[in-house]
Order: sequence, then C-alpha cells, then structure tokens
Amino acid sequence: MSMHNESRRPSILNWFLATEFRQLLLSALVIAFAFSIRYLVFGKYRLEYVSATILAVILAFIPHELSHRHIARKLGYYARYRVWLLGLALAIVFPLLTLGSLIFAAPGAVVIYPKYPFGYVSRRDYGLIALAGPLANIIVGYTSLVLLTMMKTIIHMYSFLLILVLFVVMEINLWLAMFNLIPFPPLDGSKVFAWNKALWLVAFALSAVPLFLMLYGLRFFI
Repeated sequence: MSMHNESRRPSILNWFLATEFRQLLLSALVIAFAFSIRYLVFGKYRLEYVSATILAVILAFIPHELSHRHIARKLGYYARYRVWLLGLALAIVFPLLTLGSLIFAAPGAVVIYPKYPFGYVSRRDYGLIALAGPLANIIVGYTSLVLLTMMKTIIHMYSFLLILVLFVVMEINLWLAMFNLIPFPPLDGSKVFAWNKALWLVAFALSAVPLFLMLYGLRFFI
C-alpha cells in the first residue's frame, strides 16, 4: 500500500520528500508562500515585500527547526525533521481562503526518538528541545529590531529595502515564536508550559509584547 501511494504522488513531491533537508526546504517554501499572499493581493511594493518575506521565512523557519534538532542531538537523542503533508496543505489552503489573514504555520516538525529502545523523553528534555525553536526566532527578531532602531534613530540612514527586510524579518520571527509558544498540543508551547511555566511566560512575553506594542507603530516608518 505504501509503495502504491508513493507511486501516485507527483514526482516533484517525491523528490522533496526524499531527504530531510529537502523536506525542510519544501516546508520553508510553503510557509514563504503563505506569508506572501497578503502582499501579492494588497498594497504596493509587491515585489519588495515578497522578496523580503522569502528572506524572512528562511531566517525564521529553518533556524527554528534546526535549533530543535541541534538541542535534541546535544541531549543524546536521535532527531530529524519530517514534513507533515496535512500541515502543508493547511498552510496553503488557509491563506488562500483568507487572502493571507489566517496562516497555519505547522508544515512539519522535528521528530525525537528515545535514547534507548522502549525509552522515553523526559519532560525537562522535551521542554528544552521545544524552547530552542522559538528562542532562535526571538534572537533573530530582536536582532532585527535593534538594527532597525539603530538605522532610524542613530545612523539616520534611510534605505527603504533594507528597512523593509529588517521589519519583515522581525515581524515573522516574533510571530512564529509567539504562535509556536501557544500552550496547546502539538505546538512547542505545550511542552515548555508543562516543564516550566515561568520560563514559558518569559519566552511568550518576549515574543508577544514587542509584536503587539511596536508592530503597528513601526509600520508608519516604511
């Protein structure tokens, strides 16, 4: 049955599913498409916004997943990224139906395997691994925010494309961190919340507060 199903898939999909990094690339492309729809439909500077969005997704989604995998392997587990075909479909359908207003950003996940046969992953380890992805997004998001602030208030440089890229990188990274820290399975936040509620609150606040307080104000500058 499995071989029959694989033979019915489009060859391009089979190519993407052949290796872990191709699955990661496929997921990143789909998420980039999902975030780009709103700019393709509304407003001016479409090419600039779409280009900035693709770069922002690369700097958000891939570090997020590789951070999960890196921490899992540092803790001694075998881990690899696996695409979720239903999640891929939802990541395409939701923004198409809502013109980019609603995005489902869960096209796959890093799967963790116990260290020993019939073993288990401890709550602490699950929490650390889960936190690694949003933390990578928070770091990239705040770095972009600092650079954006420096350009506007210290250096007094004005490059529309560079400011646009920094803004979109900040927006998407902080949004992806906040989305994944929602404390409901199968999102990362559920594992972090179950392990350490105080740490979850700090991480969620770091992603949500600047996103809500500064996002719309910063839009007036670009």
